[in-house]
Amino acid sequence: MALTTSTMSASVKSVYEKRLLIRGLPRLLHGRWAKHATINGYGDYELRRYESMSAVTSPLSEGSTPGEQSAPTITSVTLDPSYYGAYVIVTDRLEMEAFDPVISETSAILGEQCGLSIDTIIRNALVSGATAAYPSDVSAVGSLDAPAHNISYKDIVKQSFALQAANALPADGGRFPVVMHPHSLATLFNDETFVNAFIMGTQEELKSGKMGTVLNCDLYCSSNAYELADGGAGSTTDVYEAFFIAQEGFGTVGMASVDPKNVDMMGTGDYNMTGKPVKPVEIIVKPTDSGGADNPLNQRGSIAWKASNDVEITNSSWIIGFYHTTIYSDD
Repeated sequence: MALTTSTMSASVKSVYEKRLLIRGLPRLLHGRWAKHATINGYGDYELRRYESMSAVTSPLSEGSTPGEQSAPTITSVTLDPSYYGAYVIVTDRLEMEAFDPVISETSAILGEQCGLSIDTIIRNALVSGATAAYPSDVSAVGSLDAPAHNISYKDIVKQSFALQAANALPADGGRFPVVMHPHSLATLFNDETFVNAFIMGTQEELKSGKMGTVLNCDLYCSSNAYELADGGAGSTTDVYEAFFIAQEGFGTVGMASVDPKNVDMMGTGDYNMTGKPVKPVEIIVKPTDSGGADNPLNQRGSIAWKASNDVEITNSSWIIGFYHTTIYSDD
């Protein structure tokens, strides 16, 4: 019988690469501009704001004392952090026989899951609490249809000045951050007016999470930005939401050592795309020799993460969620 790869299959082995392939990770940006606090006890965190008083336009009458002004109104928001977590069981046999560095790799994956979870929780709170805005001829998500309602330069103008009309303060470096999906930015780059304004504006390196500045707005991209599949007209149009963020538009809070840091998993520092995994919280690793009666033969260990977080809108006029379609909406 001829010696072939079929007849000698036991001797034909795979070549294993010790270095594992990288994972595609989203940019985690939604919590970066929150009013954030870490608390060590009591469980609740309260934020307060004294509201402005209206202008006085009537002149004083000679010799007459005007009526007393009403006391300033106080608005308070209470944040109560909830706890989140997940774990994976690891067996003693896997630890002894696995070719790959299972513990360290799984720890990194769980850290990434934690970061994605907290970013998604914050994003969802913004979706439900921000002031909703739409293209001028619609007033509901279900009415959006592509290409008529694709995001454009005109929308950047309108929402930027809406924040200024609400006396909103810029959140970062004198500008308003805007978090949008890559599909939204790609649509803007198909708008000639936007491209001309973008080219004339202050440019940033594209390796950074900030993609550029237009009309006092810093544009940021994240694949974890809000996308509602088939949420538009006829239930066949994908809808997206871009957040225009002002200072102290929302707040977040976490408890002590399980307070997740707002870390962009694509890199450190100025959000550079280094591809280096970042663990947003401490990973909890229990070895296979831990536990009591439920682990009598030291067969099981675990890898876990736990985090606490709450997010609340503190001023809905200072964070705008602009719903729109993109050039990808009908794909």
